[in-house]
Parts: sequence; structure tokens; C-alpha cells
Amino acid sequence: MIEPHRIVALVTLGALSALGGFACGGAGKHPQTEATHTTTTTAAAKRDPINPKAAKEFEAAMRALRVGGPEAQDTAKARLKAALDSDKTLWEAWHDLGVIAYKDGDDDTAIDAFGKALKIKAGHTPSLMARAEAHRRAGHKKDARADYEAALKITEEDDPNRKDAATRLASLLRDGGDFDDAVEVLRDTVRVSGTNAKIYTELGLIYIAQKRLELAQLVLAKAAELDAKDPAIYNAFAVLALRQGKAQEAFERFDQAVSLDPTYLDARFNKAAVLLDAGDYARAKVELTTIVEKHPDDYAAYVALGVAQRGLKDFPEAKKTWDRVIKEAPKRSTPRADAMFDVAILATDYLNDDVGGKAALDRYLQEAPVGHAKRQAAEEKRKELGK
Repeated sequence: MIEPHRIVALVTLGALSALGGFACGGAGKHPQTEATHTTTTTAAAKRDPINPKAAKEFEAAMRALRVGGPEAQDTAKARLKAALDSDKTLWEAWHDLGVIAYKDGDDDTAIDAFGKALKIKAGHTPSLMARAEAHRRAGHKKDARADYEAALKITEEDDPNRKDAATRLASLLRDGGDFDDAVEVLRDTVRVSGTNAKIYTELGLIYIAQKRLELAQLVLAKAAELDAKDPAIYNAFAVLALRQGKAQEAFERFDQAVSLDPTYLDARFNKAAVLLDAGDYARAKVELTTIVEKHPDDYAAYVALGVAQRGLKDFPEAKKTWDRVIKEAPKRSTPRADAMFDVAILATDYLNDDVGGKAALDRYLQEAPVGHAKRQAAEEKRKELGK
């Protein structure tokens, strides 16, 4: 089962830049992490002195994250909680606990932690945007929209975060089918803050969703004029080509995106998704294997790789792949729930193992998030199998 958000929201990062790093010290992979780090450290420098014990625990948490390792997140979490036991006003610790919870797939805890940070540090844009992303992933569309809009209101017209917030809000609205509102958000931002390639790319995706393909072609061309080396633009061009029935051109555009930035794996993932839909499991497997080799923590890609392996009738490898996701992915994450469901269906529909399928479905129903896309199907399948 393919992660739908990754394919539909092609230019939306899975997490806000603030979620790529930690307040006062962490390093992250997203391009705006450095700006987020500067904002939080500057704010921290102007704050009232904090409890020395809290400061010591906080620094220990940051050190654990810098050093890394399999226990880094748990160590940092424990240190941050200890810091807050000594000083509840340490908003940076609340923010970073939210980051850790988000990475663990625990959106409710992340939302609560970011909210506590915002009660202390009202109007902190990275916390607002981070909470919006957690609300969005949890399916709280209205709350996510409110946080994005609040971020837009408090950012200066020339602040790069304003364009980022507008693009994310427009993407959220597009996902919900609110195309007119999405376009209006982007137009308002262009009017007061100017445009950039990402705004034009998002506008192109909105027009694709509306089946206004000529307009999409026009605005994506403008995006390419502004930044010819942004792989997200060619990823969007590929989606446009698919809607136009130009499969070969779409694959060329996906490949172009990857050639511009080998670390930009969304294009490779989307290409693999198209191949899976077409039943070309062998080529999909090649693309997905490349992704997981480069990013062994890309559990959505592992889930898709299992689908390719199942399509090739390599059932033992498919189960092995999904079992890995179940073991390693964050407990409340979508990929883990996907993998649990896929293991169950593999047992019942492909291996004729109803006993194993029942056990797998029971595990899914106990552990998968209530709002997971396959919950109703799992309930119906479990009822069909009986006691």
C-alpha cells in the first residue's frame, strides 16, 4: 500500500524545517533548519536566566542528539523531561520534545508539547508550523489550517517563512479540495511578499488537481525560469505529463528531478508508484531498492518495496520487508500500520493462511491508529474470517 500523501503533496515536505532539527543545537537535513536554529538560539539569548539544573539537563539532551546512536532520542527525551521538572518555563525543551514525538509518529504528544511551548513563547513561528504539520498528519485539518494562518499573520512580509507557510497552507487546502481558497492564499502572498519557484510549483499542482492542465504547464514553466535546478518542479512536471497521458515524458521528468539532486528521492518514489500501478513490479523494485539503500529509515519506501516483491510472487521477501517496518518504524506511524495490514492480506489472500491472517489483523486492529485508511477494511476482513 503506497503512502498517498507522498504522491499527492509532491512539493510538501513530510515535516517542517523545524522538525528537521532541534532548538538550540540539533542538526537536520532540511534546508531551512539552520534558520530555525538561529531563531531559537537568538531568542534563548534574550530570555531570563534559567534554573542551572534545567540548563545542565537540556545541554545533556542536545549532546545526546549531536552524538547520535540508537538510544539518542530516548536519552534526549529523558533529559528534556528532567529539565522541565526543574523549570517548566523552558519552552525550548517543550519544542524539542514535540520534535522527538513527531519523529516517533506520536502526533498527539507532539501537538501537546508544541502547544506548551507556544503558551510560553507565544508566536514562535517554528513551533506554530511544527504543530500545524503534526495536526495535518493526524488528520486535524481545521487545526492545521488555523496554525498555518496564524503563522502567516505574524510573519513579516519579507520573511522567507511567510512564503513557506503560504505554500504549506495551499497544499493542505489542495489536499482537501479547497482549490479556490488555496489559490487565494498564494495570490495574497505574491501580492505582499512576491513570488518564488515553490509558490509557482504549488500553484501548478493545484491546477493539475483542477484538470486545468494548460495553466499548470504555464506556471510550472515560470517556476523553472525562477529556479531551473529545483527537482520538485520536474517532479510536478512529471505528474502533469501523467495526467496528459504522456507516460514516457513523465518518466523522463522523474529522472530529470533525480539527476538534479540525487538525494531528492520523492521523484524516484513517485516513479515507482506509477510502475506499481502499471504492474511493472521489477522496475518498481529497482527504484525502491535504491531509495532504501540511500535512506534505510524511509519506511514508506519499504512498504512499497514489499508490494513490488509481492507482485513478483516473492512472498517470503515481502513479509520480511514488512516485518522490518513493523519492528523498526515509529509505533504510531502510517508506514507501520500499512505494513501490519499488508502482512495480514498477504496471509489471507496470497498464502491461504487464515490463522496467521487473523492474528495479523488482530494486531493491526489493536496497534494501528484509529484514523488509519485501512481500518474499516481490516474490520470487515476480520469479521469475514470469523472466530
